[in-house]
Amino acid sequence: MMETLFFYLLLLVAVTFLIFYFKDSLYASKKVKIFKDVDEKYPYYFIPQKPVKWFDFTGLMNSFRMVSLSADILSIIDKREMQTALGKDTGRELIENNCDEPEDEFWFDFIADTGDGFDATTSVFYHLTRDSYIYSFKNEFNRDVEDEVEIKLKRGSVLVVGGDLVYPVGSEINYRDRFKGPLRLVAPDTKEAGPILIATPGNHDWYDGLSAFFRLMCQRSKISDYRTVQNRSYFAYSLRDNVHLMGIDNQLLGDIDIPQMTFFTEYVERISKGNDTNHIILLIAEPYWYNYQIKDRHKRRQRMDSLEYIIRTMKEAVRKLEASNIKSEIIFDVVLTGDIHHYSHYKLDENEKGYDKEIKHYITSGGGGAFGHVTDFLKDTITLPILQNTTTTELTYKLNGRYPSKEKSGKKTFWNLIFFIINYEFTVLLFFLSLIVTYTHCYSDSILKGLILFLIPVIFHFTITKVTNTECSGKEEWTSRILRGFLFILSFAVQWFVFMKLPTYGFAFLKDSHLSFIHINEIKSFFKIPAGCDYFVSQLIISALLQSILFGWYILFGYHFFKLYVTEISSGKINTGNKNFLKFKITDKEIVIYVVAIKKTYQWMNLLKKKQASHLQKEMLTEDPKKFIKDNFKLDPDKNVKIIDKITISL
Repeated sequence: MMETLFFYLLLLVAVTFLIFYFKDSLYASKKVKIFKDVDEKYPYYFIPQKPVKWFDFTGLMNSFRMVSLSADILSIIDKREMQTALGKDTGRELIENNCDEPEDEFWFDFIADTGDGFDATTSVFYHLTRDSYIYSFKNEFNRDVEDEVEIKLKRGSVLVVGGDLVYPVGSEINYRDRFKGPLRLVAPDTKEAGPILIATPGNHDWYDGLSAFFRLMCQRSKISDYRTVQNRSYFAYSLRDNVHLMGIDNQLLGDIDIPQMTFFTEYVERISKGNDTNHIILLIAEPYWYNYQIKDRHKRRQRMDSLEYIIRTMKEAVRKLEASNIKSEIIFDVVLTGDIHHYSHYKLDENEKGYDKEIKHYITSGGGGAFGHVTDFLKDTITLPILQNTTTTELTYKLNGRYPSKEKSGKKTFWNLIFFIINYEFTVLLFFLSLIVTYTHCYSDSILKGLILFLIPVIFHFTITKVTNTECSGKEEWTSRILRGFLFILSFAVQWFVFMKLPTYGFAFLKDSHLSFIHINEIKSFFKIPAGCDYFVSQLIISALLQSILFGWYILFGYHFFKLYVTEISSGKINTGNKNFLKFKITDKEIVIYVVAIKKTYQWMNLLKKKQASHLQKEMLTEDPKKFIKDNFKLDPDKNVKIIDKITISL
């Protein structure tokens, strides 16, 4: 009796996976009607989207396609080189359109990696677009400070997006549903000269060759209450006369084209003729410093070398002006990026020789709405070369802040123990693959009977090779190859046991005959499954379940023992909470950076089922932000949204 129950339990598990899979496939969000402006004259329609699931069939196919494109697209056409024919910026577009700001300060907001799940993206947009908001502040990274204070921050005159505006790939539909729709919902056009929106593209924006990105960002139009002003996928703008923001487009391979480099050298030459010292906030594509190995810098190509080339080229352009009796210098105080979906801050020790002239802060802030990356792989210290001149002196940077915490991230990784349940779409995909394997193995009497057992091991090997194709050293590449080899062997061992050994061990309770009530023999006969294949159903199910378990455990093992598969361990269970963004306050004397963390995202999709979107727009414009959060989401805003770090840079 117990053995029979085990068979039916196995069958119930498979049916449950299939029900959840097809339920999600049949689910479709309803189209939402909002208004572009506060007068409700111009309706706008979009469809709120759930977070991208990276381990279902669509997610994997997108990953394969994107990895292939990243390797090939720039060899076919590099649209950055075509941008020299576009209009030219003056570099003063931001400060000349500095609306409602006092003359002695400039505010701008920074986010990256937006446009994934509707709830997370809209939650971040909501806080960024409030005219002002009072945040509680307790520096979680300075344990000596016990007091919690309140700080009032206002909306920036500029919203800077540091890449990956939408997921999984830039397109007209994705920008409509995943970026413009959420932004217009929480910040409709006020019919006044609102803030400015500028952006650099990330790899996901690049996967259509930047076509949709150009139409979105480079046509001097208006998106909700924000105006676009840029002409290229890169930019250089003054924030104060001596403080500047530069956005580099060095996707997809980490390199920079000659016309773009000329653009930046001409800009620094121009500003150097007006100031003795200019301070730069540099926005780049990825946190190259995470995996940088200074001891291997001459043995392999590392993308940090690209950053080194960019900075040194601009420094050299300024030094050459001395021949014309122009003595000036540029100082790169902050290197800023997204791409990795968490917050981290590496800080140079103030006692380092030449501290005032070096890069002081490397900041990653990719918490704009995409799945959350773990932080427990971050090193406590990193060693980088001086990038601003040709010396080989090393500089040590200490990890001065991270969000979410190391402890929380470490616990999150162990969700991969039940990877096969969390990613039931992946398991169902394996059911279909296992159906092919099982049918072919039973039907064939040729060499194909054995070869088909290699199908899933080969797919696993291909998946890991393509999706986790990162730039690494020779040692790291060999480690990865050995691990992939073990995965292949273990996956084949599962297939060998299920199809070659399981029928010989006398597990009679797994025989198909238990399904006599649905006339299983007639069904097998209809599909011409030969007699003697008595374990068809159980082999199909057991193979898929064991392979899915193996895949999840493999990622967990590779991460914890070798710090590989950081993105895969993070996306195995989508974390919609723990978002972050930055607010910059620039004065003549200092740059102040406020790091804002959102613990839980608001359930906007559920709210739209209860209230009309147009009514919500009115509420958001008229009600106090904290009251709106309490009334609609039943969360304490003071506990849910906080300033977790404050960085001050003297000029």
